[in-house]
Amino acid sequence: MTQPAVRQWTDIDPKDALNIDLTKDLTITAPLNENGERCPWPWEPQQLVGAPLGQYRCPYCMAMCVAGIPHLDYMPEERTLTRDNTIEIAEWCGGRRAGGANELVAIDQFGDTEYAWPGDTIHRDGFGVFTIRPQPAVS
Repeated sequence: MTQPAVRQWTDIDPKDALNIDLTKDLTITAPLNENGERCPWPWEPQQLVGAPLGQYRCPYCMAMCVAGIPHLDYMPEERTLTRDNTIEIAEWCGGRRAGGANELVAIDQFGDTEYAWPGDTIHRDGFGVFTIRPQPAVS
C-alpha cells in the first residue's frame, strides 16, 4: 500500500482550506506552535494583509505570529557542531566561538554559559531555548 503524497500547507490558498483540519489530515504539513502542537488552521494570520504589521496570536493554536504573513512554524531544530561550522552554529544560537582553536561554541542563556564541542548536537525547542546534547562516548 502506497502512502499518500504529503502536501505543503503553504501551497493551499485559504479559500480552498475552509474545511481542512490539519490535526486530522496528516497528509498536509502543518506549522507547530511553541508547544509542538500542529495548528489546525494556519491560514488565519496571512489573511490579515493590510492590517498593521505586528504580533498576532493565532486563534486556532495560540501561537504568536505576525499579521499579514504566513503562520510561523516553531518546529524544534537540531544541528551538530563540527570543526567546519563553528561560525555558522555560533550565529544560529546567538553564541560565540571559544577555545584556542575556536572549535567550541559558548551559549549564554539564563545567566549560565554552556560549551558545545565538535560532535555535540545543539537543540533549539519551540520557545527558542538551546540545549546541548553531548556526543555519545566511544567505547
